[in-house]
Amino acid sequence: MSKYRARLCPNCDYFVGFAVAQRHALASQSPITNFCLNCNYKLPVHSIVRGVRSLAKQSRRSHLRLVQSATPGFPASRATPVRSMGMDTSIRPQDYARHLRVIGQDLENIQLDTFNLECTGDAYLVWVRSDGGHEGSHPLLRAAKGRLLQKLWRNRIPSHTIAREESYVDFHAQTGKRLRYSVADLDRMEREQRARRRRQSGTTDGHSLSQLLRTVGDLVDRKGERLLGVSWQELSISMVVETPQGRKEIDVFRPDNLYDLWVKMYLRRDNRALSDTPR
Repeated sequence: MSKYRARLCPNCDYFVGFAVAQRHALASQSPITNFCLNCNYKLPVHSIVRGVRSLAKQSRRSHLRLVQSATPGFPASRATPVRSMGMDTSIRPQDYARHLRVIGQDLENIQLDTFNLECTGDAYLVWVRSDGGHEGSHPLLRAAKGRLLQKLWRNRIPSHTIAREESYVDFHAQTGKRLRYSVADLDRMEREQRARRRRQSGTTDGHSLSQLLRTVGDLVDRKGERLLGVSWQELSISMVVETPQGRKEIDVFRPDNLYDLWVKMYLRRDNRALSDTPR
C-alpha cells in the first residue's frame, strides 16, 4: 500500500496526491511525486531544496493590521468560495460500508469498472469517465468488432441504474455524465437488497466490486477517518480520506490487498455472529 498527501486539484477540483521522496545524505534536493486522480494534472513543482536560508531583512515600514469590521460606507469584501474537503454529518462513517456496497452492486449492473467517486454532504457522486469505463468492458461489446455490431449489442444490454443521472461540464469544456446517489435512495435499496439476500442462499464473492467497496467503507470507519473519495482503476484503488488530525491523505491499494482485507472482515463478522449466538 502506498500513501500520499492530498490536496484539491486546481485543474478539475478533484484530488491531487503528492509525496516528497526521502533525501539522500549528500543531496540538497528531494524530488516530489504528484498526480491528479481524475485529470492526471501535475503540480508545477519538481523538487524542493532543503537547507538553511537567511531571512530577508525586515522592512522599516510599520506593520499593517487587518481590520475585520467593514469601514462605514464601503461594503465588506466577499471571499472567494472554496469547496470544503470535509464531509457533512448527514453521512455517518458507520454508513460507509453499506452505502458503498449498494453503489457497488449498482455499478456492477451497468458494467462500470472505472470511475471516480466523491462523498458530499448528503450524496455520493460517481463520474463516468469519457474513455468509456463500462461500455468497452462488457464481453458482448468486446466481441463486436464493427461499429454497427457494437450499436446492436449495446442496445441489447440492459443498463439501468438507481442513481439520478445528470450532466456536467468538465475541465476540457466537454459535457460528461455523472451519477448521483442520495442517502435516501441508498437506504431504500439497502433494505430491498437485504430482504432479497434473506430469500436467496449463495456464496459471497469477495472479488466483486460491491464487496471490495464495502471493504473500503469498513476500513475507513474502523480507522475513525472521513471518506472523501474513491478513484477506481483496473489495477489500483485510491482511497481519499481525512484523518482525525485533519490531514488529507490518499491510500493506494491493489485489488488483492483489498481482497485480503475483505477476508479479515468476513472472518471478523463470522466470529462476532458466533459469539452473539444464545446458548
